[in-house]
Amino acid sequence: MTNCCVHIDREALSFCHNCGEYYCEACLAEGKEYYYCGKPECQIALKKEILREGVPENVICPNCESELELSEEERISGKIHCPSCETVIDFNLHPPKVLSREKYVELLSSLNHGDIGLIKSILDDAKISYYVFGENFLSVDPLLQPARFFVNAEQAEEAKELLKNFDLKIWGVSRNQ
Repeated sequence: MTNCCVHIDREALSFCHNCGEYYCEACLAEGKEYYYCGKPECQIALKKEILREGVPENVICPNCESELELSEEERISGKIHCPSCETVIDFNLHPPKVLSREKYVELLSSLNHGDIGLIKSILDDAKISYYVFGENFLSVDPLLQPARFFVNAEQAEEAKELLKNFDLKIWGVSRNQ
């Protein structure tokens, strides 16, 4: 009988597939095939195992049939926001299920990475549902298109009020100056 390396008074259920140490049931997370402990490096291995078996990198939205390229976070969670039709889809279910259809409206746009980070922080703190379209293109070609913020239509007035005094900047220079 092997004991848990954290809770030495408990019998180990299994070993962590990544680090090889033995743990009790409370200390292990179950992957598709193996168990993993809570160490950060072992949790990364668990996420990689889930990605191998989970949602593919590209999926088709069952609502509007747009092709979606998914980030690692989206693939792990299995819940994806389709910017084309404004739906949230759960790809963990078979067939995938449309969870919600929210209407989003464009709030503002920016070319400044600093502004984008601050705006995201303000909207996150206020728990406003939003997404940013084109944020990643700023690194490739900053003059191609700005990052555009879309917020849930029901929260648009609240978001406008929060950001009414926000001084957007273009390359570090205020538009008001």
